[in-house]
Amino acid sequence: MSSPSRRLPHATPFVLRLAYDQADFKMVRTHWNKNFVRKFPAGEPVHQLMNRVLQQIRADGYVLREYYVFPLEEVTTPGENTREELIYCALHQLDSVMFSFEMPALRQYHPRRLLDDTKERSIGCVDGLVTVLFNPMLRDYLLNVAQLDEMLPTPQPAS
Repeated sequence: MSSPSRRLPHATPFVLRLAYDQADFKMVRTHWNKNFVRKFPAGEPVHQLMNRVLQQIRADGYVLREYYVFPLEEVTTPGENTREELIYCALHQLDSVMFSFEMPALRQYHPRRLLDDTKERSIGCVDGLVTVLFNPMLRDYLLNVAQLDEMLPTPQPAS
């Protein structure tokens, strides 16, 4: 399967910087909106993947699963690309997301990738099922994001 090169993510990860205090929900909300929601256009498959996972976190009573699996059919296909191509690009985009937790006063910096590729079960799409695994070090951050009223923007209709 080939993917259109115009949809491939940039080779360099974009870094989301956050001096993170787990108790500061307002900071998490601002960070999520500023650095994730605005980085990807609304309605993109990467938003669909994250929205699906965040909805599952809510449905599970704000407990993070080891991994998230859902059918490929749940991804819409707005445009000329197939679902497989869209998921391929979305997974690569999510894989490029890296958080940088910073505490400059203590001279501590901790880079954290969004996705976890250290487990035996892998991230990807196999036999029509999409599997997403998140870095367990981002557990508290993702739980806070799942509590936001509007996690991701709604796509604007094409005019």
